[in-house]
Amino acid sequence: MMTSLQMGGVLIGALMSGQVADTFGRRLTVYVTLLCHCTTSLVAAFSVTWQMFIVMRVLIGVTLGVYLVASFSYPIEFVSPKYRQVVAFLPGWSAGVSIFALTAWLAPNWSYVHIGSAVLGVPYLFTWFVIPESFRWLATKGRLDEAEAVLERVARINGRAKPRDVRKRLQQVAEEERRTGQGRRYTYLDVYRGWRMAVTTLVLNGVWFSLSFCYYGISFGVTGLSGNIYLNIFLMTLVEIPPNFSTIFLANRLGRRWTCLIFFTLCSVSSFGILVVNETVSAGSKGVATTVLAMVSKLAVGAAWLGVLTFTSELYPTVIRNLGYGASNTVSRVGGALAPVLLNMDTTEEVVRGYIVVGSLMAASGAACLLLRETKGQALQDSISVKVNTDEVEDEKKADWGSNGDVIGGDKAGPVWTVTGDKVKAEGLEVNGIVSVRL
Repeated sequence: MMTSLQMGGVLIGALMSGQVADTFGRRLTVYVTLLCHCTTSLVAAFSVTWQMFIVMRVLIGVTLGVYLVASFSYPIEFVSPKYRQVVAFLPGWSAGVSIFALTAWLAPNWSYVHIGSAVLGVPYLFTWFVIPESFRWLATKGRLDEAEAVLERVARINGRAKPRDVRKRLQQVAEEERRTGQGRRYTYLDVYRGWRMAVTTLVLNGVWFSLSFCYYGISFGVTGLSGNIYLNIFLMTLVEIPPNFSTIFLANRLGRRWTCLIFFTLCSVSSFGILVVNETVSAGSKGVATTVLAMVSKLAVGAAWLGVLTFTSELYPTVIRNLGYGASNTVSRVGGALAPVLLNMDTTEEVVRGYIVVGSLMAASGAACLLLRETKGQALQDSISVKVNTDEVEDEKKADWGSNGDVIGGDKAGPVWTVTGDKVKAEGLEVNGIVSVRL
């Protein structure tokens, strides 16, 4: 029950984050929620009643939900397509959970664990003084001087000259957003507006729900596995780290869709393998074989989720990126909250039934990913649905800006900001009815 309540708090936070980050900015949202998370964790460590502890755990969940959504899209908006998957891996969810489980194993005191969580977050608060606001968000809000200052700072740090026409490019984004968005505040309805956007969002919602339901179901189901619970959690998250590197490699080679499909399939096969083991392997070896297959399932879910994280952010334009990411993250928290209730794995029979559910959901998610458009190597979009003169697109296609898409760190400095028509292919980039910024 405590776990479901905290996951309910994470759901509320994820729902809030999309609107807050797209309205007040990525930087403010990230650092305020990080401060609140450290504070609530510290207060929870000194809870004097169980009612107080429950309230603090829910608040921890809320701050965590906001932070998880805002902190992912924030760095993605600074890097080129090649490095977006790398950013998704850092600083490493799997590594953090492994260290957390190991700490709980060595020092099994809930108060100390909460104090440790609070203290570990404090050093990151000081990065406020060195990390700037997203220049993409600033440009869509018309704060051009601040956006240009951020790009100038990035250029200086990278040891490169600021592009001469950067102001013109920023003005183009701001003007297009004023014309298409008309100064309105975007809401969650916008990520379901239009059939293409609605299909994309609904597919992602289903995939995120399945990932969260299975990931946390497997995580909470370690009590049904043989061995120490903390050691099992440590091992099951530790084994996720190597596949994460393969996700980075495959996503940049095969694309987002096929990478996700590979890991969804691996998880599905290993999950159904537990049913086979239960029916065919002797009782003496059954526990070890089940644990191994469960670990494979867990690492495959984690690797698939890492690919989906980047995939989701790339499918939405800047003005609704956090809303789209937040919508899927919110749905995933429903799955996370239901997992310990519906996916009970306390006995061997329940473990088998649970992994049949996991295998089925992962197979369906893999198929659903094929309905989404590929985003490998594509520019991040900034605004929604705008028709323009196709001559402008031809001019952009003829421009020689280099192929790696870096803002200021490429072979030829300067962003390619392509305003597209209904459906245009330019420099290997396919976009539909949007304003796109090549980073």
